[in-house]
Amino acid sequence: MAGKRIAYIIFLLLIGLFSIFYNVYFTMIFFFAVVLLPFLLLLVAEMSLRKLSVKITADPVITEKNKETEIRFEAENASAIPVTRLEICYSYCNEISGSVKKDKLYLSVDKKSSAYSTISLKSEHCGNIKVTIERIRCYDFLGIFRVSKKLKKWTVISVMPSIHPMAGDLIRKTADMEMEEESNHYLEHKPGNDPSEIFGVREYKEGDRPNQIHWKLSRKNQKLIMKEYSQPLRDRAILYLSFKNSDKGEKKLQSTDCFMEAVMSVSEGILGKGHEHRMVWYDRNKGQYIEQEITSPDSSREAQMALLGAAFYEAGLPEKEYGQPETGGNVLYITNEIQEEEIIKWHKGGNRLLYIVYINDLEKAPIGTGMEEFLAASLIPCYRIDITKMEETIFKLGITA
Repeated sequence: MAGKRIAYIIFLLLIGLFSIFYNVYFTMIFFFAVVLLPFLLLLVAEMSLRKLSVKITADPVITEKNKETEIRFEAENASAIPVTRLEICYSYCNEISGSVKKDKLYLSVDKKSSAYSTISLKSEHCGNIKVTIERIRCYDFLGIFRVSKKLKKWTVISVMPSIHPMAGDLIRKTADMEMEEESNHYLEHKPGNDPSEIFGVREYKEGDRPNQIHWKLSRKNQKLIMKEYSQPLRDRAILYLSFKNSDKGEKKLQSTDCFMEAVMSVSEGILGKGHEHRMVWYDRNKGQYIEQEITSPDSSREAQMALLGAAFYEAGLPEKEYGQPETGGNVLYITNEIQEEEIIKWHKGGNRLLYIVYINDLEKAPIGTGMEEFLAASLIPCYRIDITKMEETIFKLGITA
C-alpha cells in the first residue's frame, strides 16, 4: 500500500506541474479530479464496510493434539458495490499459556455476494485455542487508502489431552464393605434397593413386592405404579487435583499438558474398573472449587472440557479449604508437589482410603526420603507417573506401586 501511495503522490505532482506549464481549463479540472478521486473512493469504501459482515467457524471444534482444524473466515457483502480487497486481521492463542500470535488474510467480495478463505491450525499441546477476528479493513479501488472497523468475533477449538490405557486398578473396591455413614450419592442410570431414595416409577410387573407400590400415583392413574429404588455409590472415589505451575509460555504448556494427560488417563482408567468418581480442583481465577461428576464417557468428556479452561494455583495452597468428603470414600490425591500438611489433613479427615498419585520428572524431582518414610509409616499407597515415560508408567499403575 505504501508503494501505491508513493506512486499516487508522484502522479499528482506530475499532473500539478503539467497544469502549471499548460495553464488551461482542462488541465486544472483534471488536476482537481485526481486530487478528489481518492477521497471519493474512500467514501465508497466506507459505505461498503458498513454493509460487510464477517463470521468465523471451526471444524472440528474438538480435536486431538497435532491434528489440523480448519478455520473458515466468511465475508458477506450486502452492498451493491464490490469489495476488491478486504483485509481480515485475526489472532490466536492457547489460553493456558496466554501467548498471542497475530496474522491477516485477504478476500475479494463481489456485490451482493459472499466469499471465504480458510486456514489450518494444529497444536502440540492440549488446551483451548481461541481464534479471534480483531478488525477488518476495506481498501479503496486504487488500494491507496483504507477504512477499518473493530470486530470481536471468535471461535474456540478444544484440543483434548491424550488418554493412555491403565492395566491395573488403583483403588480397593468398597462396595461390599460396611460404611460408617449412608452414602448421599446414587447412580443416575441404574436402580438399586435403597428405599431412602427413589430412582423412578414404573408400572407393576409380576414378582414386584407390595412395599414398592406408590399408592398416591396408583390411585391417580387407576393402576398399580411401582417405585424403583436407587443404588447408592458405595464405591465412590474423589480425584482431588493439586497442581502447582509457575512456568510461563512453552514450559507452562508442556507441564500442564503432562498433568492433564495423567489426570484424565487415571480418571478413565478407574472408571473402566467400575469406580464412578468426582473430580475436584481449585480454580484460581474463580476463587472456588470446581466439581465434576464422572459416571460415563460423556461426563468424562465434560470434565476434560472444564479442565482445559482451569486456572490452577501457581504456588503454595489454595486460598480456601475443600470441605471433607463423606466418611468411607476413596480419595486419590493427584499432585506434582507432595506437601505433608495437605496429606495429613486428608489422611485424618475420616476417609476410608487415601492414595497419592505423584506426577513429575522422577529423575529430576523424585520423592524425598523423608516423604517416602512418612507415606510408608502412614500406610498411604503412592503411585508415580514419570512425565518422561507417560505411556509406560501410566500403563503400570495399579500393577507396580
